[in-house]
Amino acid sequence: MASIDARSEDELLWLLRYKTRRKIILAIGDAGKINATALRDSLKISTGSLYYNLRQLRRFVTQDNDRNYILTEEGLKVYKALKEKGTISSSDLVSEKPQGIFMKILQGIFFPLWLYSPLYERIGVTILLPTLSFILSSTLLIYSRRRTLLLHFYETAPNPLGIIGSYLLNVFILYSLITILSILFSGTLFRRSEGESLADRVRLVALASVQDELKFLLSLFVALLPLMFYPAILSVDKLFHLSVIPPKGTPLYYQVRDALLIIAQGISLPFLTALTAYGRRLSGTVAALVILILFFISYIFYQMLTIGAIT
Repeated sequence: MASIDARSEDELLWLLRYKTRRKIILAIGDAGKINATALRDSLKISTGSLYYNLRQLRRFVTQDNDRNYILTEEGLKVYKALKEKGTISSSDLVSEKPQGIFMKILQGIFFPLWLYSPLYERIGVTILLPTLSFILSSTLLIYSRRRTLLLHFYETAPNPLGIIGSYLLNVFILYSLITILSILFSGTLFRRSEGESLADRVRLVALASVQDELKFLLSLFVALLPLMFYPAILSVDKLFHLSVIPPKGTPLYYQVRDALLIIAQGISLPFLTALTAYGRRLSGTVAALVILILFFISYIFYQMLTIGAIT
């Protein structure tokens, strides 16, 4: 009868709630080693879903020198337990119903993991897409004369270098806040195991490698691009004199401004949530909680800035 040590048992019950992850471990265990394409085809899942679940299973799955996926020592214990129905009971795991086409479409829209697997796995995409996102975002901010304050904007003087510098600093602050909140809400700090240090537990969520952190930081430029809907509307209105934005200082101006900002934030929410889930190896629910708290922090700072400007 296969046995699983105490350290991996809690992790197992947390990770293997979903049938896809159990199937991944079983498929790799049956094959001994398998490449990503063959694994994806055998499971009949999307590339984004595959890489997301593989990242979640980081403790149990690794890659050899040929980039084939193999099970770690703990992964082999889990595989044997699943095969022999030993310490893992099916009643401990949440069964999954097959997703319909409509639900798959909704998940692709509101939880776009498909965007981040190429950002993490293909070096060309990792460089090109964030660069284009940065250039477009910077252009919109400069033309609309806006600076970012976490997930809000405020008007500023026409200083291109200052606006770009502020934007870069803001992205780094968001990266830091998402990382801290992800570590706090992941629960890893409270799942103590014998022989496992605090740093080991933190690395299950973030800071596992410089390469991974750089990819997360670069992906953040892409995830924030939908937020630029707000300066984009301001820029188009200014460029073509559309008068979509009412005269500044009128009550309607603030209503339209706030409505556009809310729309931009709403559009960006799924992208930030998916990146947090993918890059920080969190469940969708925990990732959404992290981003909602981030929105709340942003709102508090924005209100403080607004009150300070009035007084």
